[in-house]
Amino acid sequence: MLNFIRKRLSYAERQISVGGVELSAIIADSFLKRMIGLMYRETLEEGKCMLFTFPSESMLGIWMKSMKFPIDVIWLDSDLKIVSIMESLPPCDKIFCKTYYPSSKSMYVIEFNSGFVKKNNISKQTKIELEKNI
Repeated sequence: MLNFIRKRLSYAERQISVGGVELSAIIADSFLKRMIGLMYRETLEEGKCMLFTFPSESMLGIWMKSMKFPIDVIWLDSDLKIVSIMESLPPCDKIFCKTYYPSSKSMYVIEFNSGFVKKNNISKQTKIELEKNI
C-alpha cells in the first residue's frame, strides 16, 4: 500500500552542496513523504540524496523498514550544522526494525547511498548548503 502511495506522490528536487559535492536532493517535506522516505526504491541514483525537512528541531529517528539498500545518514540542526553521522545502515525486512537517533536534536536529515560519507570525508565540520526555499 505504501509503495502504491509513494509512486503517486510528487517530490520536488533541489540542489544542495555537501562538503562541496553538488547533489540533487529529493525533498521529503510532508508527513507522508517523511514516513515513506526511501522505502521500496530499488536504488538511489548517483548524484542524488533524500532531504527530510521538519518544522522544528527534535530527536528525529529513522528506520530502515522496507529498504532495499544500505544508506549513510547525516542529521543537521536548524543552522545546518551536522549533529550526527551514521554509515551503512542496513536494510530491514522484519516487522520490528531498529530506530536510529542522532546524538542531539535536529531539523534536517539527509540520506545518501552507502559509502558517500567515507568517499567524501564527511565530518561534523563539513559545510552544508541548501538551495533557498527548502
